[in-house]
Amino acid sequence: QNLHAELLLRRLGLVKGTGSIADGQAVVAAMLAEAGIAPGEVALSDGSGMSSYNRVTPRATARLLQWTQRQAWHPLFRASLPIGAVDGTLRRRFAGTPLAGRVFAKTGTLNATNALAGWLVAASGRTFTFAIYANDVPDGVRATAIMDRALLA
Repeated sequence: QNLHAELLLRRLGLVKGTGSIADGQAVVAAMLAEAGIAPGEVALSDGSGMSSYNRVTPRATARLLQWTQRQAWHPLFRASLPIGAVDGTLRRRFAGTPLAGRVFAKTGTLNATNALAGWLVAASGRTFTFAIYANDVPDGVRATAIMDRALLA
């Protein structure tokens, strides 16, 4: 869906500008500021996240997810995410664990990097927001398994 993300960034830029990447980034930066995310916590080079110049801290991702919970559109956003052991990129993860059907998250994989961010519903019923990244993962290491064990703990 990278092409869609790039086009969405340009469409956002067309709302108050020419439709350029820079204009789209300005719209995104304003939204991030509204969410309480400092400029140094995010650096965006493109809309898809494919550029190695894109950077975001896990804390900024978690804060953005928490901000979405206060938005009227949050139920639709959360419903669009894969569910652990149920569907999408999480259909095989968390199967047979207490988190099956209780993790709602976006995965990310690119050049020895893995990410998982979203929400999990604990046995207590409490919902936790999380963002876990593993960068420069060596060959032979399954970062996703380590991430999943951390969430299970």
